[in-house]
This record gives sequence, structure tokens and C-alpha cells, in this order.
Amino acid sequence: MIRKMPSLWGSYSRILFLPRRGLPADGRLPRLVLSCSAVHFEARRIAAYRRVCRLDEAEAVPLLYPQIHAIPLHMRLIGRSRMPIAPLGLIQLRNHVQRYQHVPLQVRVELTCRILTERRTGRGLEFDIGTEVWRDDLLLWQAITTYLCRGDYLPAGQSPDPLPPRAQWQPLSAAPEPLDSWRVPLTGGWRFARISGDFNPLHLSRLAARVFGFPRPSVHGQWALGRSLAGRRLPERVRLDVHFEAPLFLGSRVRQEHCRQGEREQWALLSTCGEARPLLLAQLDEAPPGPLR
Repeated sequence: MIRKMPSLWGSYSRILFLPRRGLPADGRLPRLVLSCSAVHFEARRIAAYRRVCRLDEAEAVPLLYPQIHAIPLHMRLIGRSRMPIAPLGLIQLRNHVQRYQHVPLQVRVELTCRILTERRTGRGLEFDIGTEVWRDDLLLWQAITTYLCRGDYLPAGQSPDPLPPRAQWQPLSAAPEPLDSWRVPLTGGWRFARISGDFNPLHLSRLAARVFGFPRPSVHGQWALGRSLAGRRLPERVRLDVHFEAPLFLGSRVRQEHCRQGEREQWALLSTCGEARPLLLAQLDEAPPGPLR
């Protein structure tokens, strides 16, 4: 347990310079936990987040803001010397968020992050980080974020580990309708990095993006998701599931399509260049009574 959020620069120095031993064929990630007991969501920082993602002031603490605020804890967990994998170039695959009550502004809460599990796949090693916001003994908000560390983590002859049910995307039967279109700002990578503290080079540098196999830098997935929520009025109890399917490159233009079936709403971000593959898939629904699994 710590009393203030960790320094991002300290975490980045560990990420850059600590040697990593690699994950053995039968190895598991350490089940690390890190909690900060004196977190306050500040109006000034939330206002900056709203400006960057073009959100209105419908909620004191926007649905995704605790995820942004938790980035220093994620970086500290990933940067720990006990973590055997190289953190540079991690890709965010999925995000699942449940809010049970509105998170208060300027009120002390506890923020907890933990390594949950890992899966060996044909693309690399997937691992989940759970994030929770507590006020006293009451769970207000919860998320599971899935990262991908690309590489050869699947031993020869071994089948990929099964994915959890929340990783399965099930489209609604309703036909999608056009909703909006917008451009990803050329400065979007740096602007989001300044308000989030996530200076992943994949979002900032053309050279770094090419090193990791991408033609140019892409915007952070959390920016794209936040931007796609602009203009929505969300209920207090809500569940959000998102699959980051492909990078949204800086300067590109996307169109947003959505469909609704009962209380459930789905939307997709697609390139305006005619590519059929979605860049992002998301779903909003009422939060179930049980915790996120």
C-alpha cells in the first residue's frame, strides 16, 4: 500500500533499463498487487481530459477517467523487476469496465491494481490487469485491461490457451447505422500522453512505430474510446466492453456506426478509406449485479 501515486519517470526508467529474464515455457507472471490509499480525482485534470477527448460535463468523473488515472500504477506493476517480460511495445487488446456508483470528485478513494492472469496465444502473451476504485468498503468502479506482449510464447506443439468469455465479441442482430465521422488529430499522441502520463513510443514517434512493425504512430486506444463516447448520457450502473482491433493512425479519418437492441448498444470505428475491418468495437450495457470476471 502506498499513500501517493508513483512517479511515472521512475517507472519508465525501470522499464527502459532493468534487464528482463524472459518467461520460461512453464512460467507464470507474478501476481503483483499495488494500491494507493489516498487518491483524489481532481477537477483540473479531468477538465484537461475532457478537452483532449472532446467530452462534455455530464459526469463529474467520466466513466473512463479512473482507467486513465491508474496508468502510473499499471506502469509501476509492469516495470517491477519481478516482471519477466519486456514492457516496451505492449499493445492494449481489450478493456472491460463496470461502474456500480458514480465516482466522486475531490473525495479520497483507494485505487488498486493487480496482475490477474496470463494466456499464451499465437500472437504472443496476453495478460490482464485488474483495476478497482474503492470508497471505504464499497466498490465503485472496476476494470480489466488486457495487454499483448508480442513474441514467441507458445511452445512448439502446444495449443493456445483458451480466451475468457468476456473476450468473445457477439454482434447484435440489429443493422448498424452511421452516427458520426471525425479525424484523429496529428497531435493526438502527444496531447493524450501529457494528460495521461502514458508516453508509449508507439503513439509518439514514426521511427519507434516502425521498429515495432507499424507504418506510423497511432493514437492511444483510450483516447479513441473516450472520443467515441462523446455526447452520450450514461446511466450510473453501466458496463462497457471494448475490443481494440487495429491501430487508429494519427491524421486518419474514421466513421462511427452504431446499433441498439433493448438496453444494449454497440458501435464500431471504421476507416473512411473503405477498409471493412473495424478498428474498434465497443458495447454499452447495464452493469450486472456481480463483479467483473
